Amino acid sequence: MNVEFTEKVDTKKEKKKTILPDTKEKEEKKEFLHLLDEDQVEVKKLDAEDIEDAVKVMRKCSFEVTENEVGKIIEYGMSFGCYVNRMLVGVGLGWPAGFDPEKKIITGRNYNAIYLEDPAVLLMYEGRGIRRILLKEREKVASSKNFSYAIAYLYEDLPKGSIVEYIKEAGSQLEKLYLSEGYEFFKTERGVLAVKRL
Repeated sequence: MNVEFTEKVDTKKEKKKTILPDTKEKEEKKEFLHLLDEDQVEVKKLDAEDIEDAVKVMRKCSFEVTENEVGKIIEYGMSFGCYVNRMLVGVGLGWPAGFDPEKKIITGRNYNAIYLEDPAVLLMYEGRGIRRILLKEREKVASSKNFSYAIAYLYEDLPKGSIVEYIKEAGSQLEKLYLSEGYEFFKTERGVLAVKRL
């Protein structure tokens, strides 16, 4: 299919663009990609009815999960989904954790933090603020439960030098999101830990 633009100049020297009929469809599809904003995204706390859809989204994003695992996490009431046109496009799982701020370790008792699983966002909806929405919703629910921290392990390999500089230069979208939202980063025996005081 050839894309063709023709320009006509009228006597007032104004330029007008005419789009040939076979290219109009492509133009409309392009415009749709730019229409998505936070107002068009519905956020919902996930429940038992959402397990199957959540697992499908996570598997499409290369997570190796079972319905049983996801179901147990959703029972904590700290996991959210983002919907566009009633279709689940992003999943952010969260669960309570005990965090020792002195030793920078997860203790597993005396819940004072929410552990944030990496959000799963369908490729078509990448770069549209879905991760930020899921992060904010999980932070809100943790605050409502009087938790003091939001925590997440980023990766096991420890970068040489400053973690913040590494993230600024070569970090993933998620790592840069944590950085922009005021998370601190610590090198631990299990890898890089992102921590935010709520």
